Amino acid sequence: MKLRTPFFIKNALSDIRVMHDFNYEVPPETREEFWKEECEIHPTSSTCKVYDD
Repeated sequence: MKLRTPFFIKNALSDIRVMHDFNYEVPPETREEFWKEECEIHPTSSTCKVYDD
């Protein structure tokens, strides 16, 4: 009995000769700036809640 895969891997590497844009620059936003903006937009989110004792 010969096993056959149900997937077609024929075109998996079809774009190997295409140049992709790898010059993407990550924005200089810090983690604190990100969460500050997120908490301003969604203040009731569970990640933004602060519990005081």
